[in-house]
Amino acid sequence: MSDPAARLAYERYEHARALAARDAAHRALTERLLLRCADVIDSFDRLLADGAASDVETYRASLALIAGQLERDLTEEGLERVGRVGERAEPATHHIAEVRAAPPGTDGDEVLEIVQRGYRYRGQVLRAARVVVAVEGGTEQGTDRE
Repeated sequence: MSDPAARLAYERYEHARALAARDAAHRALTERLLLRCADVIDSFDRLLADGAASDVETYRASLALIAGQLERDLTEEGLERVGRVGERAEPATHHIAEVRAAPPGTDGDEVLEIVQRGYRYRGQVLRAARVVVAVEGGTEQGTDRE
């Protein structure tokens, strides 16, 4: 296209088309995620409609199944857990809530406990894991708990 006006119009058209496609993909992803969450809400509704179980362990098992359903659905949509006991604490993915003296057999900066799970989506940390970390030769001490 040698006509600058025609080339500009074509570029605008292509840009608008790309934006519309990205918007449609985002809407589809959001709708799929919302429907998966609705399935989990339905599971809670069924559990609550059955009333309080006389057997606490059965009730806890039902809650664990629902939690597993939600976690599986979100994992399939790309949500990843961040933070595991035993790994080395990293500033990009861990928020140190507390430090404790390193127990025998552990290294400094090793995660001893997960206070709150962290999550990553498509490579981006959504929330850092809040963790308790071992410190060599130190004593227990708290840090800020936001």
